[in-house]
Amino acid sequence: MAERPHDMTDLYLAPVVLGVEARLEELGTLSTDDLNFELILETNIEPQDTAERRKALIETVRRRVELHGWSLSLNERGLAVSHDDHTVVLGLPDNLREYLRD
Repeated sequence: MAERPHDMTDLYLAPVVLGVEARLEELGTLSTDDLNFELILETNIEPQDTAERRKALIETVRRRVELHGWSLSLNERGLAVSHDDHTVVLGLPDNLREYLRD
């Protein structure tokens, strides 16, 4: 049986996931150079290593989406949207996976 929402944060799951997915799709259309520029522009950070690229990507997505208490993190499957014991993982477009690999 599906679990029911426990609080207002739980009720925001759908709009948060839809917003994050839309932002990932938007970033997924960018060329490598445009993606680098967008992440630097959004975060004021020029990433030097994988950890900084991960941080810049999460921050870039977070800045354009109201998370309503949900948090973002990266894992081996993609971008995780989490709150309490609930997690939804969204797949990353190929260009974002490549960006994180470099």
